[in-house]
Amino acid sequence: ARQLLIEVNLLTKNIILFSILIILLAYGNKLNAQISLTATAGTTDPTSYSTLKAAFDKINDGTHQGIISIEISANTSESATAVLYQSGYNSTSGYSSVSIYPTTTGLSISGNLATLLIDLNGADNVTIDGRVNATGSINDLTIVNTSTASTAATSTIRFINDANLNTVKYCSLKGSSTAATGGVIYFATTTASIGNDNNTLDNNNITNATDANRPVNAICSLGTASKLNSGNVISNNNIYNFLNRGSASNGINLADYNTDWTISGNSFYEIASFVPAASVAYIVINVTYTSGSGSNFSIANNYIGGNDKGGVGTWAKTAASDNTFTGIYLKAATGTASSIQGNAIRNMNYANSSSGTFYGMNIVLGDVNIGTTSANTLSG
Repeated sequence: ARQLLIEVNLLTKNIILFSILIILLAYGNKLNAQISLTATAGTTDPTSYSTLKAAFDKINDGTHQGIISIEISANTSESATAVLYQSGYNSTSGYSSVSIYPTTTGLSISGNLATLLIDLNGADNVTIDGRVNATGSINDLTIVNTSTASTAATSTIRFINDANLNTVKYCSLKGSSTAATGGVIYFATTTASIGNDNNTLDNNNITNATDANRPVNAICSLGTASKLNSGNVISNNNIYNFLNRGSASNGINLADYNTDWTISGNSFYEIASFVPAASVAYIVINVTYTSGSGSNFSIANNYIGGNDKGGVGTWAKTAASDNTFTGIYLKAATGTASSIQGNAIRNMNYANSSSGTFYGMNIVLGDVNIGTTSANTLSG
């Protein structure tokens, strides 16, 4: 009986030790996981992933469905593009919304890819919120592609193929792409039906990945004929240290096949003295077209100048090169009038070596109301 009792006690002890080991392994995996995904359908329990790409892959294949939440609890290093396709991408995928946010301060999603870091490829109703637990007003999540490649579409985040109703807010978005069709943020073409519409960039910090390697576009949009990128909103962002020293560059570059955009409440500035390396042209807000056109652009209450948001301080440029500067350039279609109201271009100490031209605004073509409800100002 005594031997039986000892054997039972040993068995009980082994069971307890095994249980503890399982708990420790599970806890250890949770500690090592950068991402926790929960869903309301498919596999619903929290599931851990080491990269955003891995989490997106399991949404694309239908493992997780319904309302999906992705919590970032540690830095992720992406070695390949994190692509999220539309709901219904295959016979098993299906989601109604995806929310992504950090659970602690100071986190990043990063990569060095001569292509896209995050690609919303037909994806709808995705929110990337950089605030801790999606509350408060502090930009905590950094999303950065450090590549300086000129390969077409190299970007930090891309919207493509009818990516609609997505929001990126309260993030620090960084990139150094030198692609003419690319940028820190890139609204691209579509092979679907309507274009990339009704997306919002709000309250982000948008800048270079490294100051020595600046992008040629902070934000770029080049859409598709008859399927214009439309209804997108760029609001309340701080866009700074964005002009490339050696190449013609833009803050916001809306090229062909765009219409009905709102650009409001943004601040464009240079933190330190800016020294260009070539005599190239700079445009802060560039709305133009060559073959496909849009109208009804609203450009309102933006600050261009200074060394901080709100146009405070001084944007200083040395006379090292001749650099034509344009604050707002508009070449749009006739029809529904565009509107330019309440913008302030100020606090710029902008020197050229001899003959570079400075334009506060250059309105080339299109029906447009300028200062009809709120005056635009240009001041030193």
